[in-house]
Amino acid sequence: MITRLRIKNFKALRDVEVNLTPIHVLIGPNDSGKTSILDALAALCRSVDHSLSEAFLGYWRGSELVWTGKFGLPVTIEVDFDKDTVTGYAFRTLFAERYRRETLVDEEIIKREGQTPLTSSDLGTLGLEESSTRVKRASEDSSWKSPYVTELRAVKNKLDGVHYYRWDPRFLALPVAPDTKRSFRMESNGFGLALCLDNILGDDPMHFIQLQERFAKVFPHITSVRLSPERDAYRAAVDDPERITILQKADGKGLYFKLRDTDQWVPASQVSDGVLLVLAYLAILYLPEEHRPRVLLVEEPENGIHPKRLRDVLTILRELVGEQSHTQVVLTTHSPYALDLFKPDEVTLCTMQDNGEVKTIRLSESPTVMNQTDVFTLGEIWTGEGDEAIAQAQEATEESGT
Repeated sequence: MITRLRIKNFKALRDVEVNLTPIHVLIGPNDSGKTSILDALAALCRSVDHSLSEAFLGYWRGSELVWTGKFGLPVTIEVDFDKDTVTGYAFRTLFAERYRRETLVDEEIIKREGQTPLTSSDLGTLGLEESSTRVKRASEDSSWKSPYVTELRAVKNKLDGVHYYRWDPRFLALPVAPDTKRSFRMESNGFGLALCLDNILGDDPMHFIQLQERFAKVFPHITSVRLSPERDAYRAAVDDPERITILQKADGKGLYFKLRDTDQWVPASQVSDGVLLVLAYLAILYLPEEHRPRVLLVEEPENGIHPKRLRDVLTILRELVGEQSHTQVVLTTHSPYALDLFKPDEVTLCTMQDNGEVKTIRLSESPTVMNQTDVFTLGEIWTGEGDEAIAQAQEATEESGT
């Protein structure tokens, strides 16, 4: 598990640190750096199996992702892990001036407390074009020589398999064509749900039945989920780093729902957003263990969901974390209802300073919050006090030294 994340010179994250828990939520106003923190964490995780230019997601060119757009300023992302053989990892990279291209400046592995970190010179030379990390090289090239291949592969094991979602029900509802590259995986907007469910069904029918039973507890008026052949299905590029989904027609399978006390099967395009969103989260929960994400990043799970259904979604995510130690969840939210389901140490508030820098505050370190938790929920405190009051109270405490 990642216990600490530190980011330097990435977008508005001049120097930001976040202490993470097994399930963690980022809150704060719009344009306060929450999504940028997820983007940086996703880039670090993706760097173990993608080139650096593909690790950083979205449409960008040159030094657009660098603090103030300054060419030549290195971006650093580093993490601490639970105590193990490898306890930390970091990389620094430089973005090209005009193109979607990066060069690795340095990598660092921390083995144990008190031990000297392993740097790029220790880990082995990649070559002139250092457009990927040594972690990626060590995991893909068995002939590559480094005295620390074991440590490099340990880092990959801790970061490999990030899933990053901001669901769009319109994409969740689409029939999907078969694609071996998309096995057990959806795009960030949710495209591929039908195929992901079909993969689960084909891998373990009993697992799929358990998924249906859990789904029916949330939506008792729906008794069954079916995947049926469709001539008007779609395919799209898999894992496009620019996150642009361009659809092409193809034969595939669509998603249908059986309503209680009727013979009617309703297509996914005609059910509510909440039905599709809950089903998508359950699909992640019931993935085979080898396909479950190491890190699951979710933007605003409250979108399109009733507060009661939001509780169901967050319960699913807690179960995903609680049932096994494989997956860690980090999400953003603007919902006080969501916040009510978290503990103060599981919440980090992000605020934008006057100079354009982002500052983070853990709610368990805020006197304003902790003085009221015996009386009010976190959502009530957040709504009542507001972001600025919570942030200013923490700043005052730091200045007084108490």
